[in-house]
This record gives sequence, C-alpha cells and structure tokens, in this order.
Amino acid sequence: MAVDQTVHGVPPSLSAKVTGSFAYLTIRDRMPTILTKAIDTIHRNKSKFFEEHGEEGISAEKQAISLLSKLRNELQTDKPLLELMDGLPDTESWNQYMQRQQSQLGDQEPASWFKSPWLYVECYMYRRIQEAIRLK
Repeated sequence: MAVDQTVHGVPPSLSAKVTGSFAYLTIRDRMPTILTKAIDTIHRNKSKFFEEHGEEGISAEKQAISLLSKLRNELQTDKPLLELMDGLPDTESWNQYMQRQQSQLGDQEPASWFKSPWLYVECYMYRRIQEAIRLK
C-alpha cells in the first residue's frame, strides 16, 4: 500500500513529495538550517570541549561535526533513511518503524527524506542528532 493513500478516512501523511508544500519547505529549508546551527554551535565550543575533556573532547567534537554534516547532506540530497546504530533503548523501535515505512512504500523506492512522512523524518532528524553526539 502506498504511503499517500487514504486509509479508513484518514488523509495521507504530509510529505515533501509535494513541491512547495509546508512539508517540502520544512525539509528543504528549515531542517538543513537547524543542522547547520547545531554544527556551528559545536564548533564554537571547541575550546570549551578541550578545556573540559582534553584531546578526547576535540576528537568527539570533530566526530559529531562530521556525522552532522553527513546527516545534512543525506537530507539535502534525499538519500535513503539509515537505521540507528547507537544501541540506546529506543533504537530497535526506531528501526522497526523505519522498516514499516519502507514496507508501505514497497520495493519501488527506498524510504527517504522527501518520500517519507514529514513528522517522522523531522523527529528522525533529531534522533540522529542525538546519535551523532553520543557516538564515540
């Protein structure tokens, strides 16, 4: 069943499939801006990380910036959504929900930023930010 079909009278989820829609503009413009601000904030605090954690703090800062930059690129180029890898208690639930989204899309296309429901990908972005900051 396609994600954008009406089921039991419930309208389809908002997604960035519709150019110019709220969901499209949010994913295209606002979400990359949020990621850029997160990257900038981490970079501006580089000296604080060094003062508090030494070289390990600088290494963690570099890795977080790298992961968030990669995430921003995935979003902007509508790459497939990736499973979470950090092993937190909710990781499996997130990955199962992503598999559900993929099954609704079928085999024709991967679940991606612009093809998946907007609310899901917005929450997924924040969860990926958490993952990027926690991974070492």
